[in-house]
Amino acid sequence: MNFRSIVTVGLSLCLVLGSSGNIYAATADYEGHWAQKQISHWIEKGWLKGLPDGSVKPDQEISRAEFVTLINRSFDITDASKAAVFSDLPKTSWAYSEFSKAIGAGYIEGFDGTIRPNAPITRQEAAMIIFRLLMLEAGPPEVLSQFSDSDQIAGWSKSEVAAVVAAGAMKGYPDGRFAPARAMTRAEAIALLDIFTIVSGGLESLAVSTSEGFDGSAPADFHRYNNVTVSTHGVTLQNMVIYGDLLLDEAIGEGEVTLTNVDVKGKVIVHGADSVQLKDSTLKQMIVQKKSGTARLVAEGSTLVTSVSAQSGVELEEGGVAGAGFTEINLPASLPAGIVVTLSGIFGAVNIEAKGSVLHLKKGSVSTLNVVANAAGLKVELDQGTTVTRAILNAATNVTGAGRVLAATVNEGAKGSSFANKPASLDGSQKDSITISAALPAVASSGGSNGDSGSAGGNTTIPAALPLISGITVTQGPENMYTNSAAVLLNLEGLSPEVQAAADHPGYYFTAAAESAPVLNNVHTTHLPDMSPRFLFPAAPEQLKEYMTVILYDKNGQAIGYNVVKLNLSAKYALLNEQAVRFTSGVGITRDVRDGLIRDRIAVEGEWIAQHPEAKFYSYVANTQLPYITNAARDFNIKHVSSQILYLEQVTNDVYGISFESFADYAAPLYSVPDFQEQYMVVFYDNEMNVAGYYQGASVLSDQQAADTVAYKINQLPAAAGLTLADKKAVNWAYGRYMGLTDAQKALLEGTAVNKIIALKAAADQL
Repeated sequence: MNFRSIVTVGLSLCLVLGSSGNIYAATADYEGHWAQKQISHWIEKGWLKGLPDGSVKPDQEISRAEFVTLINRSFDITDASKAAVFSDLPKTSWAYSEFSKAIGAGYIEGFDGTIRPNAPITRQEAAMIIFRLLMLEAGPPEVLSQFSDSDQIAGWSKSEVAAVVAAGAMKGYPDGRFAPARAMTRAEAIALLDIFTIVSGGLESLAVSTSEGFDGSAPADFHRYNNVTVSTHGVTLQNMVIYGDLLLDEAIGEGEVTLTNVDVKGKVIVHGADSVQLKDSTLKQMIVQKKSGTARLVAEGSTLVTSVSAQSGVELEEGGVAGAGFTEINLPASLPAGIVVTLSGIFGAVNIEAKGSVLHLKKGSVSTLNVVANAAGLKVELDQGTTVTRAILNAATNVTGAGRVLAATVNEGAKGSSFANKPASLDGSQKDSITISAALPAVASSGGSNGDSGSAGGNTTIPAALPLISGITVTQGPENMYTNSAAVLLNLEGLSPEVQAAADHPGYYFTAAAESAPVLNNVHTTHLPDMSPRFLFPAAPEQLKEYMTVILYDKNGQAIGYNVVKLNLSAKYALLNEQAVRFTSGVGITRDVRDGLIRDRIAVEGEWIAQHPEAKFYSYVANTQLPYITNAARDFNIKHVSSQILYLEQVTNDVYGISFESFADYAAPLYSVPDFQEQYMVVFYDNEMNVAGYYQGASVLSDQQAADTVAYKINQLPAAAGLTLADKKAVNWAYGRYMGLTDAQKALLEGTAVNKIIALKAAADQL
């Protein structure tokens, strides 16, 4: 091949922008070339232009600007709205818009504020761009060992080059070199990009007008397309990457369309279909824009929909979703007045610009409700059990229903807003202008240093079905009690005889603000076993809030009354060298591996128990992500606890174990720190919950155990020849665990396991 060191701007302009000459002239210089087939294909598609004499200079170096232009054309990347701010790329340059498109698509970055548009692109730079463009996963470094110059591949591109090589798109030269810094020719660049269109089934646009015989629904197939249009119902799109837009056409009518394992990089535009099922799919932006009727969008499995723009009626539902589901919902100004948007699930931000719209939260919660100043006449309907964590109102809003707004900011434009239930927290310049149909109940003061129990006075409206009950107090635990949490003393001695007779047990949860009514289905409710007059229990620092809601239940589990108590609690700290004894023997923390699971165990020797009869209870903290305590003179309470606290009837010589990993959950963390070591603290208490002493030590997984856990996971996987897309997540998980091993641990793996995971990773990356 003839490589040149300079590409002139004039030649670049002709080749990428084209000319009026006949590209099929007899003098075409690509006839008989090794890349003639690919070049002809690209010319037919209009992705490659030629010089006036019909030549394309296939063996000439290709510049970075030309390479980017070819990508933009072949992948139909047209959005040039992003600014390309580089010191060596003036806006007057022909390449400015091409780099703007590349930046918007996220596949190119500059270096030191420059982009070097006219510099030849190297092989490793091209691999980096392809890696970003197709969002490949990092490749196994072992695939680079086939190249004699693998040590010359730059560190910033090794995993990217490995990914492209593993995908079969780039190979070495006959002499065994990869030549990472070698400039690519035009023919090499076209062949590289053409390989990816072949691997993916072609980056063509797809039109689906029949549900019968559509091969995109076959589970064994995996396709990449530019734009896809569906114009009939009953279609299932499966195992696809769509780099452009997906249009659900009006011709679908009121039928159903299903997306299973579909990744749409552009927009999903819904003009038709009354039901869209989203299963294990990733969508950046959905625009619902039907002329009539309501579209129902259901997210299932690992589905993530970053943004939904509701420009017509829509119902969003999360059903059995394990991923993030729908995160941001927008009701734009173009949404007609009176149109209802219904939500069922856990949602992030809901932004409302539409006038006179109706937001119906049927089930679940909304993290933040943002109402802009122009969104006049908004009605928000909150069904029983639903919650809006924070509402920021800049326009008058009418909130109805039995659900609750926990905190509301009522700004100037929201004067006169109304709520069916008063928010627990109110602020903003117009917070006093709101109207409400049910006032906040009296909040009882905690006993002890905070005064007597009972109502604090004020006009209250008590729900008839669940009365406010006095006689419940909460105080700080004993002064001599030191734990890694706050000591909470719940006292029920003040309850009336009638209430004590009717109640079977209490339950409680903590809140940041006083509640106007208890949330009976609060998932954080802790139920206590009986109606003892007093309960002493710990509350971890992350649990502590300003208020505690206590609910009394009858023997059938029905709530019969409640109270909201203002707290004055804090975690108590002990200096270990002054307040507690450190045990150095008799207690141990062991780690073993069983069926691929790491199990941490706290073992207490029988002889130690006989020597320390005061030790009746224990708690432990596994400090896996926080700085752990190494100096006994420091507080053993670490304020933010990453722990599970256990209180036992008695300390015995049994071994108490806990597994930090689920067998089937490949996404779960197997190791917390690189050397597989975790620092533990076990605190022992006497009958009065005073600290009797503590043990501190590390739990270490041996190199052999670490290798065994990875080998177990690898052996569970199918052979590379039988790999399906459903196995890809498990393969990536196991490969990540393999790469996390030290060299010593990798050496303990059998060669068959190593070869298997490398082959599986290469196969998975091509799915």
